[in-house]
Amino acid sequence: MSVSWMPQWAPADGVPFTLSSGPHEWRGVRPVDWAAIGAGLATAHDGLRRLPVRRIVDAIDAAVDLWSKRDFAARRDTVRDAALVTGMSEETIDRALDGELGNLRAEPLLAALTRELGDPDVLDGFKGGTTAVGPRTVLAVFSGNVPGLPARSLVRALLVKATVIAKVPAREPHFTAAFLRTLHDVEPVLADAVVATYWDRDDEETLEAALGQADAVIAYGGDQACAAIRAKVAPHQLYEEHGHKLSFGIVDAGYVDRHGPAEVARQIAADCSDLDQHACLSPQVYLVHEQHARPVAQHLAEAMRREAQDSPPGTIDTQDAAMLQHRRLVAEWRAAGSDHSEVWAPDSLEWTVVLDDTLMPLSGAGNRVARIVSVPDVAAAVDVMRPYAEHLQNVGLGMVGEEFRRTARELATLGASRVCAPGAMTKASMVWRHDGQPRIAALVRWCDIELHPELETS
Repeated sequence: MSVSWMPQWAPADGVPFTLSSGPHEWRGVRPVDWAAIGAGLATAHDGLRRLPVRRIVDAIDAAVDLWSKRDFAARRDTVRDAALVTGMSEETIDRALDGELGNLRAEPLLAALTRELGDPDVLDGFKGGTTAVGPRTVLAVFSGNVPGLPARSLVRALLVKATVIAKVPAREPHFTAAFLRTLHDVEPVLADAVVATYWDRDDEETLEAALGQADAVIAYGGDQACAAIRAKVAPHQLYEEHGHKLSFGIVDAGYVDRHGPAEVARQIAADCSDLDQHACLSPQVYLVHEQHARPVAQHLAEAMRREAQDSPPGTIDTQDAAMLQHRRLVAEWRAAGSDHSEVWAPDSLEWTVVLDDTLMPLSGAGNRVARIVSVPDVAAAVDVMRPYAEHLQNVGLGMVGEEFRRTARELATLGASRVCAPGAMTKASMVWRHDGQPRIAALVRWCDIELHPELETS
C-alpha cells in the first residue's frame, strides 16, 4: 500500500520514492508540478470552505470510529507496517493509536474548538459580529517514530478549513495516507484537500516548492531540523514549531503516603513504558522524595516487568542497544560505590530501573529506562530541572493539596506547558495547548463587525 496520498485531481506525473527498513520497502509518489498542486489545492479549498465545521467534525469522528476498532483492516495493515519500521511491538502501537484516536472523536474536537475559539461556528461565518478564517494551505513537516503523530496537526488544519501538504515521517510513514483513504470514503471533500508525500531532508528544492504553496507552516523535528525550516519561512507565513522537548516526573512524600509505593510505581512504569519511552511526553527521570525513593524503585522493577509482559517492548537497533548497555554499566558502576544507588534489570534489554541520588547527564533516551533520583524536597526537584527549562514540556506531578497547586504554578513559570498525574504523561488531550500555544486559534485570523447598524439586526 502506498505511503503517499494524492487526490484524484493531482497530476499523474509524480516521481516515485521508496522508504525502507531492513528488507522491507514501502513506495509512494512525490509531485513534480507544485504549481499544479497549488492550483488543485485552491480549488479543493473552495469546497472545504463550504463544509460546515460541525460536518467536518462529524466526518473525522466517523473515520476515527472505524479506526478505533483494532480489527479494522486499514488499521491492522498500518500497525503491522509501523511495527516493521519503528521496531515497536504491535501492542505498543495499538495502545498508542487507541489513545491518539480517542482525542479525535467529536466531543474532544468540539471541546478544543470551543476552548480556543469560543464558538466553533465562527469558522462558518459571522457569529455575534466576529468570524475566524483559516489559511488556504498548511505545509506540515512531520518527523519521528511515534505512531499517529501527524493526526493532531492534520485534523487541526482541516477543522479551520485549510488544505494541507503533509510530509510524512520516514520513521513512521504509514498512518497519514492510510487514514486519508478512510477519510475519503467518509467525506471525499476533506481527503481531497490533502496531499501527503515524502522528500529527503536535504531535498531543499522540493521543500521550497512546497513552501511556495503554503500560507502556514507546521514543523516537527529536532532543533537543527526545525531551524533549517524556520530560516526558509517567509514573513507572511504563519509558523508553528514542535522541536526537541524533555519531560520529568516529581513525586513528594505526601503523594506516596496517600497512594502507596506500589501504586506510585505502577503509574511511573506506565509513563516509562508507553511508546517505549520515545515520545517527548515520556519522562526522562522521576524525582522522588528521599524518604520513599528506594521503596518506589523496588516496586518499580516488578511494575516494569509486568508492563513488558502486557505490552512487549520493541526491537532495539545495534546502536541503541550499545548505548543502553553503556547506560546500565555506568549506573552499575555508581551503584557499586554508593549506598544510595542501585540497578534492577533483567538479562535482556526489555526494561531497566536505576536508583540514584544525583541526576546524571541525560545521555540517551527511551527504551524503557526508569530512572528514580531521590531528592530532599520539592524545591530541590525543581532546581534539578532548571538547566533543562528551555526544552521542558511535560511534568508528571505526584503531589496533593496546596503544595500541588503551588508547584504546578512554579513549573509553568519554569517552562512546562503541561502538568498531569503520574501515569498519564503520554496521554495528552486534544484540549492541551500543545507546547504552550493555542494550536487552532494560532492558525486563524479574525474579522470583527463593529459600529455598523446591521450588527444590531443580525
